[in-house]
Amino acid sequence: MITALDLRHPRSGDHPLTGRRVPDVDLKTGDSRRRVFELLRTARPVLLDLRGDTALAATAKGWANRVDLVEARSTADHWPVWPVDDTPAPTALLIRPDGHVAWTAHAGATPEPAALRTALTAWFGPTTAD
Repeated sequence: MITALDLRHPRSGDHPLTGRRVPDVDLKTGDSRRRVFELLRTARPVLLDLRGDTALAATAKGWANRVDLVEARSTADHWPVWPVDDTPAPTALLIRPDGHVAWTAHAGATPEPAALRTALTAWFGPTTAD
């Protein structure tokens, strides 16, 4: 409780990660390995694509000046979600600069562009085209 890991921000969607602090799991990006928290060092939002979905990149294009798109693969099948049990690794997630998850696509599910667009607009404003 001192570290506020039990804090859960208002959320949309039913994934256990949404609204919680993202776990610092290992990722494969290209030929290297990185941790999720390394992606947050720029203090910018991160759209983490864990399955190489071209629709995510197309949806996020209007926020490219504000949100970093990172394509990676999870090295773990399950991610720790405190205080609940582990959850299957998601296919994609939008992480706020403070490390809390704003939107998540369920493991094995095709991310819904409309839900991602809603989360991007709610947290980071309208697209550059709007």
